[in-house]
Amino acid sequence: MDMYYQNETLYIEIAEGLTLEEYDLLKTKVFRVVKDYGVDRVVVQNHHHLFHNRFYLNQMKQDFSRNFGGDFLIK
Repeated sequence: MDMYYQNETLYIEIAEGLTLEEYDLLKTKVFRVVKDYGVDRVVVQNHHHLFHNRFYLNQMKQDFSRNFGGDFLIK
């Protein structure tokens, strides 16, 4: 997993399947960056299209919208 900030957008690239523990760690990192730096747009590039990856990322999108109200895109 790679995470970088460019053009006022936080990009996250996921190249492998996520476990529940990895998802919790990723969510904590992303939400901390969003809070600390006031990021309004997150783009997740999911290169490993597994059901549980989509499930976890959709859950993160819902939590992000509820807590921050910015843009959260899953590609």
